Amino acid sequence: MTVRIGILETDQLYADLVEDYQSYGWMFRRFFDALGGQFNYRHYHLLNGEWPERLDECDAWLITGSKSGVYDSEPWIAKLEQWIRHAYEQRQRLLGVCFGHQLLAHSLGGHAGRSHRGWGIGVHTTRIEHRPLWLSDEQQHIRLLYSHQDQVERLPREARRLASSDFCPNAAFFIGDQVLGLQGHPEFTRDYLTRLLPRRVDSIGAEKLERSFNGLGQPTDEERVGRWMIRFLTQPTSS
Repeated sequence: MTVRIGILETDQLYADLVEDYQSYGWMFRRFFDALGGQFNYRHYHLLNGEWPERLDECDAWLITGSKSGVYDSEPWIAKLEQWIRHAYEQRQRLLGVCFGHQLLAHSLGGHAGRSHRGWGIGVHTTRIEHRPLWLSDEQQHIRLLYSHQDQVERLPREARRLASSDFCPNAAFFIGDQVLGLQGHPEFTRDYLTRLLPRRVDSIGAEKLERSFNGLGQPTDEERVGRWMIRFLTQPTSS
């Protein structure tokens, strides 16, 4: 049976990037399709007021990245927090990346906010801390592209840390076979990141931005992490 993925779009791309990338949700579609993921997709543009009417519209839900923070006072964020808690109580499968990762943790009893460590950008390495059943290989470290100011500072009580680094202690977490959050961006390409980050140079700092660009030649593990995500999304649901 084909798994139906509901993509909760929590941002709109900058206008000059839309023609090439469309949206964060479309980045995930292309990413999963290239890895052989056989999904049906449905997009919900939350900023435009498009929300799921029923939880059975999809088999699993993906919450994208966003320029917003979990602490922002925008009404759609509070509504999404309530939606996440309800979906979790109803045993829905939930996957979040960057902002989605942070809001999953924040909504389910953890805490996310602006990090005192500053921006995490470019290629970052994290070590694998725990291995859920759907993570079947022996990889000890993963490298992904990152772009974030906020972090998950405290995990929900039921969560276990999947990946960690000194800079980002809660870089990925999971709750059983139901919830997965990733701070890194497996769906990003280097081209997208090099077009995105310069517009944030005043906040990031020119020296840090240059260092991150100089490190983009390192190999990354987005394909491996993408296969983990596909296994997570397609595994049988436990009762």
